[in-house]
Amino acid sequence: MDFLAVEGTIPWLIILIILLVIEGATSNLTTIWFAIGAIGALASSQMGAGVPVQIIVFILVSFVALLATRPLVKKWRNDPTVPTNGDRNIGRIAQVISTISPEQPGRVRLDGIDWSARLQGDVTLTPNDSCRIVAMESTTLIVEPCNSPAIS
Repeated sequence: MDFLAVEGTIPWLIILIILLVIEGATSNLTTIWFAIGAIGALASSQMGAGVPVQIIVFILVSFVALLATRPLVKKWRNDPTVPTNGDRNIGRIAQVISTISPEQPGRVRLDGIDWSARLQGDVTLTPNDSCRIVAMESTTLIVEPCNSPAIS
């Protein structure tokens, strides 16, 4: 058996190099599983397996590598939320300083700072009412009515 048999080794070596170059040029882990599959196919070609077996090994090893590592990669890469200092305001009580209705945003005061606010719910809030901050979208607070006194 020739080490560089054209029938299997060289094509898999070329595929492996191309996949590694693509992987090196991106930061998204797009071809690493296929590169691992190419290594498996390259190894099977060195053991004398025929081309159909090499292709099956490539597919199976790529699939197993994907299944084995995808949850880890997904956990590592899947954190799209970027916490901000404004997130600390969620759950706090603010004072309404201009009327907020389901149809019209208004303003609230929290820690001496005025914020744009939208209402979650269907009750209109009037000045001096208290509201709870339930979410934040950009620089707008999403509020709901509450009975607790506001801390400003």
